[in-house]
Amino acid sequence: MRRLARLGVLVALLAAPGCGQAAGQPGPAVSTAALPVLARSAVPGIPSATIRLTAAELAKDAVIAGLAAKISSWGYLAGRQRTFQGESRHLTLVVSRALLFRNAVGARRYTDFVRAHQAAFFGIAAQAKRLPGRGLSGWVFIPPLCACHLANPALIGVLNTGARVIWLEINGPAATRPLLVRLLDGLSHVAVVRAG
Repeated sequence: MRRLARLGVLVALLAAPGCGQAAGQPGPAVSTAALPVLARSAVPGIPSATIRLTAAELAKDAVIAGLAAKISSWGYLAGRQRTFQGESRHLTLVVSRALLFRNAVGARRYTDFVRAHQAAFFGIAAQAKRLPGRGLSGWVFIPPLCACHLANPALIGVLNTGARVIWLEINGPAATRPLLVRLLDGLSHVAVVRAG
């Protein structure tokens, strides 16, 4: 009888909203409005694709043992990524991510971890610089250029906005810090408005 009662409690818990799903899987309460990425019109003339990001997907960014479990332990709830890629004289690759954590502490832990392990994420010779003023809290990472002919610069901004992390990578002939900061500023404003 006790065994049946325990089984009934377990079934009830798994049926509750948000329970029984894998860590990092987006729950039913997380809407795309909570996960602002660059609009399709932000990078004209280049096709884009949008996907959801689990903790396991995020952990593929760096070869660090147990990274998916760490991300989940920081309260990671859901993520969304829009990737633009194609031939252009301006930007050839843009990766826009919005990552949602349970609270600002978890989001900050993720950003601090990326900063502390920047070599694993962006290469040994990657540079890191604080995002400039205007209330932006985060980092710009500049991986080393590849040795290929006509290599384009890549810049990655990782920004805290409360319980969210905005991640934006731009690559191409027009990839500059001012452009990255302007795009991040726009995304952080969207995040604040939609969170309110």
